[in-house]
Amino acid sequence: MTKFQQSRGPARTPGSARGAGATARPSGARGRGQGSALRVATYGVLAALALIFGYLEALLPLPVPVPGIKLGLGNVVVLYALTCLGEGPGLAVMVVKVVASSLLFGSPTVFMYSFAGALASFAVMSLALRWSRLSLLGVSMLGGVAHMLGQLVVVGVVLTWQVAAFYLPVLVVAGLVSGAVVGILCRLAIRATRNSAVLRDQRKRMRAAAAGERAVPAAPAGVAPAAGPRGAAAGDAKTTSREGHDHE
Repeated sequence: MTKFQQSRGPARTPGSARGAGATARPSGARGRGQGSALRVATYGVLAALALIFGYLEALLPLPVPVPGIKLGLGNVVVLYALTCLGEGPGLAVMVVKVVASSLLFGSPTVFMYSFAGALASFAVMSLALRWSRLSLLGVSMLGGVAHMLGQLVVVGVVLTWQVAAFYLPVLVVAGLVSGAVVGILCRLAIRATRNSAVLRDQRKRMRAAAAGERAVPAAPAGVAPAAGPRGAAAGDAKTTSREGHDHE
């Protein structure tokens, strides 16, 4: 071995370089796995909170003579998940809340009313977050009204439409009030958890989705553009801007 080789140290073979790279990759995979585990744990905690709030409302009903009027504290968690984590996690939390609450504290009839109202509310809030410029409070109030209307549809089908029309004005006002309360509480929750690791990771995902959409080249003339996540990226950008506006 020459002096030059001794100064450079032992030579590296291609196999050793591949081995070093192979040992470096699992750390990144392990980090991604930890991030996924953290998100799953967060979804579980949110679903449990929604269930607890629903149980508290079942224990302490509002002293009003009209049936079906509640503050909907569990919807605070659903709106939080929808706004901060996206439509998929929000829908999962909503379904778990409705199904578990009906199994533990309700009946098949209660499940019909709850699921119809929750599904209508979720759909309206998702569309409002994606396509409108409403604040979080306005989105929540729309969701509250949609929740009541969804329940009234079940009332009309199961009972009569005359009964549904009789309760319509009162339930619409109740939906506006409960939606305002839910929106205020959700805004406070977002402010309190804005620096959490899960929300930071979600904001990175939103920015990456928006950047990836902007990087897609234009389709040649006469060729239809490929379907992509343009609507989702735009919706995420609107949600992020709405969240920042509510923080101020």
